[in-house]
Amino acid sequence: MSGTWMAIRRHLRRLGRQEAGQLTLEWAMVLAFIALPMYFVMKICMYLLAAHYRMVSFMETVPFP
Repeated sequence: MSGTWMAIRRHLRRLGRQEAGQLTLEWAMVLAFIALPMYFVMKICMYLLAAHYRMVSFMETVPFP
């Protein structure tokens, strides 16, 4: 298992030294650290918004006593 990690580490070091590799690595980091977490944040926000809409719709349809 450690041999695999060493190979990945060596490949990333080599990729970071190349100019085109640096750009690729930067975009991968942007996707990994910003875009993917924002997808899950937006998914949670949409769920909360739908739950709030359900609650408001229910409260508007409740008849007065």
